[in-house]
Amino acid sequence: MPEVIKKISVLMPAYNCGKYIREAVKSVLNQTFTDFEFIIIDDGSTDNTETIIRGFSDKRIIYHKTGHRGTASALNHGITLCSNEWIARIDADDLNIPSRLEKQVQYLAKNPDIDILSSWSVYFRDPAKILFLLAEPLEHEEIYKYLDLHNPLNQSALMCRKKIFSRYQFSEELNSNEDFELFYRLRDDFKLANMPEYLVYTRLRANSRTLSGSRDNLYDMLNTNAFRKMVDSKSKGDHFYWASVAAWLNYFYGSRKSSRGYFKNSFSLKNLTAYFTTFLPDKYFFKFINSHFRYRLGSCFKNKSFFKKELASLLD
Repeated sequence: MPEVIKKISVLMPAYNCGKYIREAVKSVLNQTFTDFEFIIIDDGSTDNTETIIRGFSDKRIIYHKTGHRGTASALNHGITLCSNEWIARIDADDLNIPSRLEKQVQYLAKNPDIDILSSWSVYFRDPAKILFLLAEPLEHEEIYKYLDLHNPLNQSALMCRKKIFSRYQFSEELNSNEDFELFYRLRDDFKLANMPEYLVYTRLRANSRTLSGSRDNLYDMLNTNAFRKMVDSKSKGDHFYWASVAAWLNYFYGSRKSSRGYFKNSFSLKNLTAYFTTFLPDKYFFKFINSHFRYRLGSCFKNKSFFKKELASLLD
């Protein structure tokens, strides 16, 4: 018989998120699926994060404050405190729709072979502006391939079997993208999936760890793999694919100069356009890639009125 999830551990790491965490916590406490423990690991915040969390009287909240050692350390510590077989993740500046957990429990009951589940996402910036809708691939095979370059699993909509963390931990050497690096390492051993529903509102802000944190370790791991696969390619198609992956890895995480050589070996209109943008001055280049232009363009013709209302209700 399919597994029916009875209880969930919700895990939220937090560091100096006093400006946003009240709304994030409320989005969890207001879930239609109510049987969960809510573990919040305060990673040594020096703002009013602790005061805000202690202002909630809900008994499901389990609050722990540690010294400041980074998000990966906070997550690894939080996992040891989770008492249920499934862990749901959310970041302290993001928002879940009220039916997020309920929908994921129902989905997993119908798809018991899935080990890690996330969903599509709505990206916004303050005060309440929808930027774009991001519909990432759904099936394991395509997610597996995406992980050669990008992370298509939003951590603030993540549901994961706790047993996975008996074999894998978040790398505490990274100060950003620890989720990406973890999924890349475990993708051969567990089945990944996305739900085709928008269950999370992800806040984009200029000082986020994803944008400002170092990506050197992540780049080294991904680029080494892409270069090795390109050299070992047995066909022109495989060589083109891995040269293109190496080009984009250098474009986003490494050296723009290095990316040009790879782009020349993987010619396409998309790659040619990227090749020319590598000659932009730093100020304009980073402004361009951080604008998520492709995603915004893809969302131009989508009706965002429903999401605007839903976001307003979550921020109320």
